[in-house]
Amino acid sequence: MFSNPITVLKNWLDSYSHQVSIKSGYTISSDLIKFSMLYLSAQAIASLTLAIILIRLGPRVSLLFILISASSLTAIGMINAYIVIRLRSRARKFDKSMVTILLTIIPLMASGEPLVNVFNYLASIKIEPEVNGEFKRLVSEVYSGFDIVSAVKRSIERVPSKMYNDVMGIIIESYGVSSSIADVLMLKLDSIIRGEQSTFRSKTQALSLMMEVYVVSAQLLPILLIILTISLAPLGSIPISPEALILLMFLIYIPVVGSVFYIVISGLLD
Repeated sequence: MFSNPITVLKNWLDSYSHQVSIKSGYTISSDLIKFSMLYLSAQAIASLTLAIILIRLGPRVSLLFILISASSLTAIGMINAYIVIRLRSRARKFDKSMVTILLTIIPLMASGEPLVNVFNYLASIKIEPEVNGEFKRLVSEVYSGFDIVSAVKRSIERVPSKMYNDVMGIIIESYGVSSSIADVLMLKLDSIIRGEQSTFRSKTQALSLMMEVYVVSAQLLPILLIILTISLAPLGSIPISPEALILLMFLIYIPVVGSVFYIVISGLLD
């Protein structure tokens, strides 16, 4: 027996919006996501239906409804793009703070400090505000009645960072079983630092190559073309004047190429 498509869509949307709200640290409202997606989906379907019905009666009106439907679908895509960007940004903040977190956790756990005190200390030191907020939420859940393992598992559900989840997973798997959690975390820290060093080397090489390409394409090539045009202009074999080429290069080509390289290099430096 087939399920009602509307019920299936509603259940999927409930689950999706709930997971997004959790992974964002409750900074994105689950109800707002559901309302926006349902409203825009209904508007897109209704507009497309009216466009099909009115296509013979009034092509212009039909085109208007097609544009409304396309705008609604575009808005849905933009909402999902914002969600992806927001979650990736949150994950990146935890990844960047992981070395600091481990350098703080390891000596405290090696000295026998209770785990809740370790997290409480992490909530008080200066890291990323979202990271501090997550540890504050974790500690408050422990003080409100959750056991430490359950609170850590709930924290893992709220953070979309694989690196954070791996570290916290090591802690809850070893908690109460092994006395060498600090040693295991030290190995994890070593692997993270090695990975960051490898990433840094590869990005440095890519950045060096991009700078060389930028100098050739955005600096040397325009100058070479201008010199070549000026040299050959008296022969009449160049279809463009040197003045027009200079304006074209400095007003259009160089700004466009510079903007493209700026975006690419900014991505490498992120």
